[in-house]
Amino acid sequence: MHRWTPPVSPIPTTSWDNNTKYDNQQICLRWCKVCISTLTVLVLLSFCIIYPVQKELFFKQKYQNKQQEQFNQQQQLSFDTYIQDISNILLQESDKNNTNEKFLHIQTKTLMILRTLDIKRKKDIILFLYERHLIQNNQLNLYGADLNNVELICPHDFHYLHLPGVLWSNGKFINCHLTFANLNNAYLINAQFINSTLQNASLIETKLDKSYFIQTIIMNVNFNQASLIQADFLQADVVQGNNFTNADLYQAKLTDDQLEGKKISIIKHDFFHARFPNGSFGLLNSEENLISNGNAEMECFADKQTKWKTVDSNTILLTEKIENITVNNTIINKNYWGNCSFIILSKTQVYQEINLYSYSVLIDTNNAAFSFLGFASCNRSYFEINMYRSDDILHGLKTYSKPWKEMELNDDELMHAYGEHRHYLSARTRRIEIYFGFASCNRSYFKINMYRSDDILHGLKTYSTPWKEMELNDDELMHAYGEHRHNLSARTRRIEIYFGIEKSEDDIPCHFDNITLTIHQNTTK
Repeated sequence: MHRWTPPVSPIPTTSWDNNTKYDNQQICLRWCKVCISTLTVLVLLSFCIIYPVQKELFFKQKYQNKQQEQFNQQQQLSFDTYIQDISNILLQESDKNNTNEKFLHIQTKTLMILRTLDIKRKKDIILFLYERHLIQNNQLNLYGADLNNVELICPHDFHYLHLPGVLWSNGKFINCHLTFANLNNAYLINAQFINSTLQNASLIETKLDKSYFIQTIIMNVNFNQASLIQADFLQADVVQGNNFTNADLYQAKLTDDQLEGKKISIIKHDFFHARFPNGSFGLLNSEENLISNGNAEMECFADKQTKWKTVDSNTILLTEKIENITVNNTIINKNYWGNCSFIILSKTQVYQEINLYSYSVLIDTNNAAFSFLGFASCNRSYFEINMYRSDDILHGLKTYSKPWKEMELNDDELMHAYGEHRHYLSARTRRIEIYFGFASCNRSYFKINMYRSDDILHGLKTYSTPWKEMELNDDELMHAYGEHRHNLSARTRRIEIYFGIEKSEDDIPCHFDNITLTIHQNTTK
């Protein structure tokens, strides 16, 4: 038996349904057209923008390549011309009188060409000059030559290379055996010595900060006053027997064995006045008197000359035996003062110059102080210390014009002490001049004349001795004269003030002895 089901009849369609489908197709078509148009515009815009940019970059690159090619051609032409000119000069026969002029000409051309050439050709210039034996001695002075970033790969030994004062930062020395080389005062910051030898070389006052020594032998090199701050010796093969006097090794990297000069044997370094990697200083003799013949003993003998000089060439420095010296009819004690003493008159001024270059690291790191002591027999004596920089500019002055009470030997002594302990030395001090003498016997005075209206003098006041209450301090060379509140007489209408000096007829000689100056490490800055 079957169950009856009604027949399925299709849903009738209308014209509205057909129109909706058509509209959707039209909308989709329009969007496609819009997208295509937009993409077309974008492509055109991109082409209009990118093409000119690419074209510009292309021509710019082409121009740069052309410029580089022209530059290389110009560099090569300059190099070839220089080589040819120097070769011609060397081939020319010249007598001894023209030899200096010839080398001066080569020196000038070399310094000029090194300012313009690229790094590679600078290296070739150095090799050329070495092959021609022009930088194996002091014939050419290339001080200040620009060799920065030049990498020197040595084809053979570079004995007796002579290039003091060159600018060679970021330089590389590869396979270079620089025995007996002279690179004094050179600027070798961040230089690298690789598989090289520095033996019996001179690098005095050379700047070697942050330099590297890799598989390099460093023996018997003179690093006097060189700067080796943060230099790295850890990979060096041998570091022995070098002169590090007054060198700055602050934060340099060295092993304990390298500091001791130990390899197979021990060859010690000289660290006199040097600054170690930890900031401490090498041997410093604080008892050494830097003044030559401060006790007048050498001046006793006519055949021995000392460094003392007189400011006025018409005056002379005299000496006198202690046994013949009396002050106020009292004989000076010979046991302390030796055989002789200096004797000068009022117009004589004596000085001596002391070089402090061997203390430059100690001074420039603000760790230096000096102590001074001198003795004189008269109250008007003075000692003066002038401090100069390397360019001879005076930048420090210290005067001792009054006795140093703390250093008086005893109450009976006729020689008075002058000086002080540990006076700070300013950075960059390189020279000291020490003067001594004594002030003239002339006495200063101020005089005030008071007049009435009829020009009759009816008051006079003279000030001829210093006003102690108004002295500024013990070191002052200018003395005060005057008083507070002097009564003005009635009818005073005019004052005349005079000042000047009263000359003394006495010309008493003054004796000086045992003058010392020592350098110390300053513990209090």
